[in-house]
Amino acid sequence: MTTKVLITGMTTNYGGVEAFLFNYVSRMQGKIQFDFWCNNNCCAFEEKLTALGCHIFHGAAYGNNPVKALTDMTRFFEQHGKEYNILWDNASMLVHIDELKLAKRVGIPRIILHSHNSRDMFSGLSGKMKSLLHKVNRRSANHLATDYWACSYDAGLYFFTKKNMSSERYAFIPNAIDTHKFAFNEEIRQAKRSELGIATHTTVVGFVGRLQYQKDPELLMHIFAEYHHMNPDSVLLVVGTGELQEQCERINQESGTTDAVRFLGARKDVAQLYQVMDIFCLPSRFEGLPVVLVEAQAAGLPCIVSDTITNEIALTPLLQPMSRNAKPESWAQKIASSINNSDTSTRLSACAQVAEAGFDINQAAHALVCRLLEQ
Repeated sequence: MTTKVLITGMTTNYGGVEAFLFNYVSRMQGKIQFDFWCNNNCCAFEEKLTALGCHIFHGAAYGNNPVKALTDMTRFFEQHGKEYNILWDNASMLVHIDELKLAKRVGIPRIILHSHNSRDMFSGLSGKMKSLLHKVNRRSANHLATDYWACSYDAGLYFFTKKNMSSERYAFIPNAIDTHKFAFNEEIRQAKRSELGIATHTTVVGFVGRLQYQKDPELLMHIFAEYHHMNPDSVLLVVGTGELQEQCERINQESGTTDAVRFLGARKDVAQLYQVMDIFCLPSRFEGLPVVLVEAQAAGLPCIVSDTITNEIALTPLLQPMSRNAKPESWAQKIASSINNSDTSTRLSACAQVAEAGFDINQAAHALVCRLLEQ
């Protein structure tokens, strides 16, 4: 009898959690039947997931109509919940835990709660309200779930009690990737640079992620402005979208770096864009365990990151933490020195190091199949 798993938490955004789920499901579907419940009229990778044989069900979005969102989800669980052996709920914050409650109500025997974040994600009054909801729901979630998964130790602490984290039902699940897809390739580098109109000698600083509070893209703009003054033959590639793009553009205009910063938006060629870059910068306020840093290291890029990000992501010597209290000028100097010490041999060897650290998706997916099939 085929084990059936219902996944919740997939959004319309092509972000880290969505990439994580697609990476794993695309290698496990068939051995296990994976279906998705999405509180949106579509979800990331929907066509590819459907082609793999996944069934994707939709309901109203909580952000648009929370009452209808709960009604739609309740109806689905009442009609189909008993068909599933496992609920695998993926979340970055416990603003609501309706899927856990419904899974318990209809009798799904195994309820996995998977933490993908380590801190409250939002600022302002709305952020305070969501933080309060997270704290209230955290206690109930720890009783409703039967399994406790996290992408890092800090992410585990954010969601789970220490008692549950010390139990045999707690598991660290690596944010694994197809390492070979990101391995350094000189031909791709030159072809993609030509496509983007970037000269061979130009230094490229890279960023991949949502332009939102968590990632602190404003700090990134100030850092690059300082570096660009040191090295005018440089550009910043920003891959991703978000509500802070306008503020970032304003900073660039004030800094005189408008022509040197390229907002590429959401892209499907991210693996190739890493090849174009010479260094990666992620000054986030907080993270769970960012997939982009697994990818950037596999591509052999020196990674200048904030010291608030867990050191569990240091899969290679390429990761270099910087204090968030350091001035943008200090970050820029670190970028300059790291680029000077980088070479092709380092980029070529990094992919194997990431795989050896346990972050190759083919190995990790096999281990996860075994974990999902255990009773």
